[in-house]
Amino acid sequence: MTSYRTTLLLAVLFAGLGVYVYTIDVPTMENHTIQQAETQRLLPFDYRDVTHLAYTTRTERILMSRDERNRWRIVEPVEARGDAREIENVLRALEIGKISRVVQEEGPEKGEAAEQYGLKSPYVTIDLTTREYTESLSLGDTGPLSSTLYAQRGSDQNILLTTLMVGDFRAKTLDTFRLKDILFFDRTQAERIQLQTPDQTITLQRGAGFHGPVSKWHFTSPVNAPADKTAVGILLMTLEDLTATGFIDSRAEKEALLKKLDIPSFTATVHTKQQGHHVAFFKPVASGEDAYAVTSSKDPIYRIPAHVLRELPSDVFHLQDKRLLGMEVEEIALLTVQTHDARYTLIQQHGEWHLEGKEAAPIDQQHVKLFVSRLVDLPAELPVSETKTNPEHYGLTSPTIEIAGIDQKGRPRGRLTLGTREKGLVYATGAGLPGIYQTRSLILTQIPSPETLLVH
Repeated sequence: MTSYRTTLLLAVLFAGLGVYVYTIDVPTMENHTIQQAETQRLLPFDYRDVTHLAYTTRTERILMSRDERNRWRIVEPVEARGDAREIENVLRALEIGKISRVVQEEGPEKGEAAEQYGLKSPYVTIDLTTREYTESLSLGDTGPLSSTLYAQRGSDQNILLTTLMVGDFRAKTLDTFRLKDILFFDRTQAERIQLQTPDQTITLQRGAGFHGPVSKWHFTSPVNAPADKTAVGILLMTLEDLTATGFIDSRAEKEALLKKLDIPSFTATVHTKQQGHHVAFFKPVASGEDAYAVTSSKDPIYRIPAHVLRELPSDVFHLQDKRLLGMEVEEIALLTVQTHDARYTLIQQHGEWHLEGKEAAPIDQQHVKLFVSRLVDLPAELPVSETKTNPEHYGLTSPTIEIAGIDQKGRPRGRLTLGTREKGLVYATGAGLPGIYQTRSLILTQIPSPETLLVH
C-alpha cells in the first residue's frame, strides 16, 4: 500500500513538473529568444513598409518617396523616377543586417568613440520613415572583418558593430537611384513604327489577327512590302531596353548641349493603342564620347552608349523581308529548277513531293523538303542595285541557276536567278525583292540533281 502511495506521489510530481516546463519555462525561453533576435536587428520594421528614404553622403543628399502603388520617385535634388531595384537593394541590406555587439552606449566619451569608428563624419547617413517609425542610421568604418561595419543608430545613439557589408552602400550616387529606362512601352503591344533618317521616312504596320496584333509586319512607306519580323523584333527590343548611362537635367545645360548637336541621326516613334513613344538619337559631339537620346523637352537629355546608334537600322533593306524566292513552302504547287546540266520540276501534293515524269518513283522526302526550305529562306546579304539594269554585268542574262515557282492557284509567283559567283557570294535576283543583290554562294552547291532525289 505504501509503495502504491509513493508511486502515485511521484506521478503527480512529474506531471506538475511537465506542466511547469510547457506552460511557464518554455514560453519564457521562447520569448527571451524572440526578444534577443529583435534586439539584434538594426531596424524594427519590414523594409517594404518604408515610404520615405533620405540617402546623404559627403557630397549630396538624395530624397526618395514611394507612392501607394509602390512606385519610387526621387524628390530631391531632381524630380525623377526612381529605380525600385536599386533602392530596395539598400533597404533589404539594412533589414538583413544584424548587430554583432554594442561598442559604445551613451556616455561622455561618445564623441571620441564616434570619431574613432568613422562616425563623426559618416560616409553615408540613411534616414527611413514608415507610417509608424522614423529611424536614422549612420555608417562609418569597416569593422575587424571586411563583412562588418560600424554604425550609429539615431534612436538610441549607440555605436554598433554590424554585419552590414560596405559594398552594399559605397559608391551610391543620384544616378544609381534613378530609373535609367528611356522609353516605357511593351513591345508586344506595338502596332505601328515610324522611323526617320536624314535620307528617308519609313513606316511599318503590324498585321491584325482575330485576337489582336500578330507577329507579321509590313511596310506602308516608302515601299509596300513585307518586313522581316525578326529584324523588327530586334529593333523593338533595342528601343524597349534602351537605358541611360547619364542624365543632363538643367535647362541651361540642355540648351548648351543642343547647340553642339547636329540634326538627329535617327528618330523612332512606337505607337501602341494608348500613345506614341518618341525618341531622337544624336551622334557623339566628339570621338570616344557617349551618344545622346531625347524624348521630349521636359525630360532630361539621356547619355547612351555610342554603339547603340550602330545597331539601329539605317534603311529599308535592314528591316525588309530579304528572302529572294517570294513564296512560302506551303504555297508552292510546282517548283522548276534549271541548271546548265539539267531541268526538272517538283510537284507538291498534300505536303508530299513528287518528281514530274517520274511520279511513281519513290522520292527522298527529307532531302527534297530540306532543299525547298533552303530555297524559300534564302536571304539577300548585300544590295547591289535598286533596279535590274545591266544584268549581264552580274551573269544574270545567262544565269547559273534559274528557279520558278507556281502557287496552288496556278499563278507564277516565285522566282530566283543566280549569276556570277564572287568572293563567297553570288549575284541574284528574285520575286521577293526588287533589284539586284548578293547572296551566299553556298546555295550553288546545295541544288540537287534529279537522280539524287530518288530513293535507290
